Amino acid sequence: MPTLTEILEDPARNGVYRLTSDVVVPKAVSTAHAEPDVELITSLSGAAEVIRLDGRHCPDKDSLLAAIGHALHFPDYYGMNWDALEECLFDLSWWVGPVIVLIEHADALDREVLMILVDVWTEAATAWAEAGRVCVLLLGAADELDAVPAVEP
Repeated sequence: MPTLTEILEDPARNGVYRLTSDVVVPKAVSTAHAEPDVELITSLSGAAEVIRLDGRHCPDKDSLLAAIGHALHFPDYYGMNWDALEECLFDLSWWVGPVIVLIEHADALDREVLMILVDVWTEAATAWAEAGRVCVLLLGAADELDAVPAVEP
């Protein structure tokens, strides 16, 4: 199992990971464009920002896709459906630097919605790895997702 720092610094490790209770995520810092359920935090490496979403605030498909679109500043044409999410994640021409999203309380998400998100994000992360860009989705409180690799403390 890789450590969080290794994941956040190496595009070859792009993908979706679940956080164990032993992994410490840095505290939030305030930002001008953050909302209560979208906070930016400094990563352990200090080299990137992590977007933090609270799964309790976006437990269904519509609210989750809206929260991700808002957090990643998707264009106005974003249709808030799975195909649109995939298209925007594969594009991200407006986003500078690594793409790192943490969904805390991922266990609050509808299980089917979460599994589709994992599939879509994994495809995009794989493509960005080939381009040398970090693209990671971290899931907090997702211990029941054995198919998703865990992060080492």
